[in-house]
Amino acid sequence: MKKIRQSFLKQYLLLAALFTGTVSLSQVPSFGSDTLLDVGCWNLEWFGDTGYGPTNEQVQFNNVRNVLNNTDMDVWGFTEMSDAGAYDQLLSELPQYGGVLATYNQTQKTALFYKKELFEVISSSHILTSSSHNYNFAGRPPLEIRLKTKAPLEPDTLYFIVVHLKAYADQESYNRRKGAATALKNIYLDPLRKDHKTVILGDWNDDLDESTYNGIETPFQIFLDDPENYFFPTKQLSDAGKTSYAFFNGSMLDHILVTSPLQSDYIAESANALDMMPAYITNFSNNTSDHFPVISAFRLETDPTAGVSGQLSNKHIFAVSADGEKVFALGEWTGTIDLYTIDGMKVGQFEKQEPHTMEISILHLPRGVYIASLQQEKGRKTYKFVR
Repeated sequence: MKKIRQSFLKQYLLLAALFTGTVSLSQVPSFGSDTLLDVGCWNLEWFGDTGYGPTNEQVQFNNVRNVLNNTDMDVWGFTEMSDAGAYDQLLSELPQYGGVLATYNQTQKTALFYKKELFEVISSSHILTSSSHNYNFAGRPPLEIRLKTKAPLEPDTLYFIVVHLKAYADQESYNRRKGAATALKNIYLDPLRKDHKTVILGDWNDDLDESTYNGIETPFQIFLDDPENYFFPTKQLSDAGKTSYAFFNGSMLDHILVTSPLQSDYIAESANALDMMPAYITNFSNNTSDHFPVISAFRLETDPTAGVSGQLSNKHIFAVSADGEKVFALGEWTGTIDLYTIDGMKVGQFEKQEPHTMEISILHLPRGVYIASLQQEKGRKTYKFVR
């Protein structure tokens, strides 16, 4: 599994070189796609706190900002966002994102970043805040953000719940994680969110194949026992022995869970722990974070008519139908569309000769990941998409 992902990354970088003329191996690469919903979670290790975590706050800030800017996820769930000023500064230097920060009293706060051109916030609140739940959630009640999609996405509502469960591999901490998971499922998700598009993400502080505490049953078995309603994209990473904790003998502690309405939209094999970060950031685990970012991708329906008659941004000149059978060259531009396999083999070329949306059937292409290269008068744009 690891070799497959490394090969995929290498091929993607080489294809990027084909279109841009250069690739810097020291540059954190993009993992986001313009045609998918790319979701990530990351424990930022006392981000902005001068008393804990990495000792050089400016180095940590710069590295985190560069990772977020370059990886190009659409939604990020963060834990250990530990200084409001650093949070505000990070948002100001990443203008593509809006954000929501937790309001509980703990220093290590959860937060959500979202692409402003794709979503707007409908509401945000903490859930399961009673004193009976506060102990199991270690004083960090889950943060729920309800997002509404913007054009060119079909009108839709998605719920994101950011969690930071109790740490440490001991019996008490295990019991508290299990109690938190049980309350989250039985009291909140089952009656209120399991039939909606919901993503629960963050630092769960335990693994999914077996617990970090004595190798006993995972405290999240209650979700694994209900596959009809819940799905962990990150379970495949646990099963493959991947780790999101960046030090020796680390475990998969950071996870993404989705409800059944999103499971069919999950892009198979897209879940990944970005454990290659030390190749791009020297001494990553000491100067940036003791956790690796964890990502996954989902299909979202695109409305090919949204905004076509108006001025479109570069982000919105290409779309893929939800069934993966058609691609759309959106907007009032003309030029050439070249399609490539992920290893660089050209599989199609089309001319967009009229200044209106062009629909292209890709039914003849096998299922897989492809690159679309759109050549306009003002330059070339490339998009990774899934058939």
